[in-house]
Amino acid sequence: MQLKRDLNLADATLLVVGNVVGAGIFTTSGFLAKELSHPLFFIGIWVLGGLVTLLGALTYAELAGMYPQAGGDYQFLKAGYGLWAGFLLGWVNFWIIIPGSIAALSLALVSYLKPFLILNDQLLEQGLALGIIIFFSWINYRGIHWGKTSQDFFTLGSLVILIAFIAGGLIWGKGSWDHFRITFSQPLPFSKIFGSAMIAIIFTYSGWFASAYLGSEIKNPGRNLPLSLLLGTAIIGILYTLINVTYLYALPLTGLAGIVNVGQETATALFNFMISTVISVAIILAICSSINATIMAGSRIFYAMSEDKIFWSFLKRLHHRFRTPHLAILSQTVLAALLVCLGTFDHLLSYVVFIMIIISVATGAAHLILRWNKPGLSRPYRTWGYPIVPVLFIIVYLWIGWQIFIEKPSTSLVGLLLAISGLPFYFFWIKSNKSIGGGKT
Repeated sequence: MQLKRDLNLADATLLVVGNVVGAGIFTTSGFLAKELSHPLFFIGIWVLGGLVTLLGALTYAELAGMYPQAGGDYQFLKAGYGLWAGFLLGWVNFWIIIPGSIAALSLALVSYLKPFLILNDQLLEQGLALGIIIFFSWINYRGIHWGKTSQDFFTLGSLVILIAFIAGGLIWGKGSWDHFRITFSQPLPFSKIFGSAMIAIIFTYSGWFASAYLGSEIKNPGRNLPLSLLLGTAIIGILYTLINVTYLYALPLTGLAGIVNVGQETATALFNFMISTVISVAIILAICSSINATIMAGSRIFYAMSEDKIFWSFLKRLHHRFRTPHLAILSQTVLAALLVCLGTFDHLLSYVVFIMIIISVATGAAHLILRWNKPGLSRPYRTWGYPIVPVLFIIVYLWIGWQIFIEKPSTSLVGLLLAISGLPFYFFWIKSNKSIGGGKT
């Protein structure tokens, strides 16, 4: 029995968009307005972030076309460096990144649902978060068709509201184009563009390679998988830029600076308080989409590891009826629920921020290594602008990683140790497989 190829190009593209467009686009702009007190830089950094993300998509697209299998960058690192590299990625994802992200997103969703519900107790909030995790896990347990239908619904719902907000705000909103006026007395914050501001941008754009994790379930993957990455990142870049144009049209940078709920505040300024409630609905739908995408993508990493016999064998089992890696889904459900109850996911996620950047750098480098070591492999898509595009991507992400390390060296080192802690377990699985005549090295 194999995973079912049931995702078309539209499904895969919406998976990318839905995984990226979460609460970040509605909150990050207030921080950026405070950091970049210049209209040109405030809008320009979103364009720049979109271009950097597109560099990544162009780089990953070739790898995704070469290895259209479950696991995404697990497969790419395995091909470029060996099984051990893929294992370390999966190790950190299994224990921290995936369950921590699910837990954080679920509690974020609860915070946006609170105005619509009667929640005045932490236990009730935790209970609702657990219910959300179980609900979305159940959807994906039931089959890839259920998962993709939910993904399409939540992502399209959020996009429709955001497009209406942009169009309505710029055409009929009570904003001003004077907010874009540039005065020569304004300082040009060049140093901040590639500092904390760019770090915030990169993580607001993060998750753009989600469709690669479901390579075994995408129809015509040689075409649709690379194309979904390119189309998805292009849509996100345009959407993010236009949303921030709308924000700046609604309020000047001085009015945006430091605001947390930028979406609601600008909607109130452009229209009225009632419209800000509609933006809250868009945020809720966007977070739902991110939770669903994370559950879909994460379980495929652990399934792929188990297939390679370097993780618990039960994680590769497919449901006899739904053909989903149901035990992999259940395992991350349990871990995410545990983190919600313990309330420790914020600290754990902070430790692996640096690792997430290193993974992207290593994947970009794997692209170059495979071009050199395995030039004869079939490549349905070849990266446009090679080798400049992947090299630029690697350089930018190395710079971001360095900035994160300089800002939080001890936290970054802890993250590295957490990743390396998986090596003894990797060698244990390899040794166990060799003793029974199996496994791959």
